[in-house]
Amino acid sequence: MAKFVLVGLSHRTAEVEVRERVAFQATRVPDMLRQLAALPAIRESMIISTCNRVELISYAENVQEAIDSLESFLSESSQIARQELRQKLYHHSGEQVVRHLFRVASSLDSMILGEPQILGQVKSFYNLAVDAQSVGSYLNSLLQAAFRAAKRVRSETGIGEYSVSVSSAAVELARKILGDLRNKRILIVGAGKMGEVAVRHLSASGATTIRVTNRSFEAAQELASKFRGTAVPFEELTQAIMRSDIVITSTGSKEVLVNRAMAHSIMSGRKNAPIIFIDISVPRNVDPGVAGIDNVFCYDIDDLGAVVEANLQERHREAALAEKIVEQEVDSFCARVKSLDIGPVISQLQGRIEEICRLELDRYVRRVGPLDPRGARELESMVSRIAGKIAHPLVTQLRSVNQDPVHHEAYLSVIKRIFKLHKETEEKENEA
Repeated sequence: MAKFVLVGLSHRTAEVEVRERVAFQATRVPDMLRQLAALPAIRESMIISTCNRVELISYAENVQEAIDSLESFLSESSQIARQELRQKLYHHSGEQVVRHLFRVASSLDSMILGEPQILGQVKSFYNLAVDAQSVGSYLNSLLQAAFRAAKRVRSETGIGEYSVSVSSAAVELARKILGDLRNKRILIVGAGKMGEVAVRHLSASGATTIRVTNRSFEAAQELASKFRGTAVPFEELTQAIMRSDIVITSTGSKEVLVNRAMAHSIMSGRKNAPIIFIDISVPRNVDPGVAGIDNVFCYDIDDLGAVVEANLQERHREAALAEKIVEQEVDSFCARVKSLDIGPVISQLQGRIEEICRLELDRYVRRVGPLDPRGARELESMVSRIAGKIAHPLVTQLRSVNQDPVHHEAYLSVIKRIFKLHKETEEKENEA
């Protein structure tokens, strides 16, 4: 098995203050990759650095030397004492690296299970490593296999289909009630962070008629401009609601902005056309009593929280299937790598046995003198058969043990040592 090595930390092992210190800015990554490539223990490497994880992935000659080098590298770059940093780090090697990376790319190790951003981030950091020429055949194969596993998880499971943020749940509710949002008129009341996230989700769902109102008209204009929307003066709130199909309120106001009397007036002006109020403010901006009016649908933060919780449970159910897909892909990749590992060894083993037999034949010929052509051919044929018979059980055992992860490395090591194949194998790998 190729000597893959990973050293890193994540939201599961380190608080944000530590992750911030260890993280690499994207502009620094190419230079950091060059420094990694200069480490004696490292043959190939790449860096993944997001707000929730920092990981160094390498292919190396010696696992422990590589772990030591990568630990020291992170300690020096973050200026955190190695002993202190080590408490936050995890180390993986061989098949563990394959499984971990496949799970990361498939968003099974993310803070929010199933979030789609991580795959794009891994691809971006892989591209940086390709540009820096710090990855070779081993990491290229590993990353392509990780992308394939992530694609299968996305296409064969519903892990990313269930909204697990309040804002996305709000949009999901609106879509369930009104269907296609592209022709719906949407009003965002409040220009803060939650309002912006809601607009982002609505825009991703195809909504194009988006208006924003806020007590600060400048803030409303700024948010509206990000999504080609329209800012509405706050004084025109009632008329703006009347002209909307979906109203999402997200303000810091401690007052009710939409009461029953106002809602009755709005519905009269709309000729009783359905309207949805999604109130993600605390305290609430919409009187919950408006839900008693015909064709008025009103949801608050608790309603959305229940949707998020139900969707999280659905994602966890889908994650069980995703884990099975990852295991299939891990087994498939590791089998391919192992078969590549033993190919040069088998070739060199057969060559070495043939060489030993022919050296003995040469000694015999030098001692007894030249042979007649027929006798020479018969001896050469006999030597080749003997070499083949000696190699056959060894090769058969090599191929058999290649399917056994427990004994594979040990048996491979014994064969290399007995027949002195180390140097030739390394040279062959360097040519690959």
